[in-house]
Amino acid sequence: MSQETSISEVAKRYAKATYELANTDGIASQVSDDLISLKDLIINNKSLLNLISSPTFTSQEQSAVFDGIFKKQKISKIVQNLINVLIRNRRVNTLISVANAFELIMKENSGEILAEVTAVSELSKDQLNQIKDNLKKLTGKEVQLETNIEPNILGGIKVKIGSQMIDASVSTKLNNLKILMKGAN
Repeated sequence: MSQETSISEVAKRYAKATYELANTDGIASQVSDDLISLKDLIINNKSLLNLISSPTFTSQEQSAVFDGIFKKQKISKIVQNLINVLIRNRRVNTLISVANAFELIMKENSGEILAEVTAVSELSKDQLNQIKDNLKKLTGKEVQLETNIEPNILGGIKVKIGSQMIDASVSTKLNNLKILMKGAN
């Protein structure tokens, strides 16, 4: 599953607001680095992951732990405020998604987009380059590909960019043909 499809709308809103503040202050890159390092810290530490995931911890307990992290690492004030707002609103469990959404916003604003390509088997380097070049012509932006293998599409590819889907899979074509044949009876 792509990074983008796993991001909730709530996380996107927090990330967008954080990006706007950071961009206004000219520190979007630093905020991005801070969020990436916090995300990595949480993913690699089961206790921290449990702290943000479990509703059994109080806001005070979560704040105390993050205050300790803020003192040990040089985390920007914007990220500190974001985490404090997430804790206060009982949404700290979305922190990893917010960090992922922030990364996507940074890429979009740098003229880069993420495309999720699904094929029946591993694509060759030449095929990936051809897809990348065609998508660049289509969108006018640099494209980063994320590939998935899904044997049940039978052949062809599916490409997802944001909310747009290009489905050139054999399974979809067969399904469409089946629908047309049923309509002809």
